[in-house]
Amino acid sequence: MLTYTVLSTQELKQLVVLRKTLHQYPELSEQESETAHRIHDFLKGYQPDEIITELGGHGLAAIWNGDLPGKTILIRAELDALPIQESNSFEHRSKSANTSHKCGHDGHMTILCGLAMLLKKHPLHTGRVILLFQPAEETGQ
Repeated sequence: MLTYTVLSTQELKQLVVLRKTLHQYPELSEQESETAHRIHDFLKGYQPDEIITELGGHGLAAIWNGDLPGKTILIRAELDALPIQESNSFEHRSKSANTSHKCGHDGHMTILCGLAMLLKKHPLHTGRVILLFQPAEETGQ
């Protein structure tokens, strides 16, 4: 029987704040140092077994290991933004000139952070999960 866990209202609010913050402070490919730092700080709170940094530049991976060996699942999100001026007028619009999240990368990162919350609540029994935050996805560097 499958059971589904819903995040608490407080956890959902944390994710909304994270996504809006990521949206406000976008960084271009190979310049994602602050974005990576924000993600790293968030992930530490959900106790992965390991966080590997400086992958391909500013990339990072958070790893949760089960008690027993098994399959490895890797889920990827992108760290970078595009060199496009933000045209939206909402409060959390980009504060960086000519740089914005127009491809949903801020949302993708937030989804993986939500998964980190669930991995802490429900430790793995077997296998391992890797959450990979890829730098420079837009340029392929």
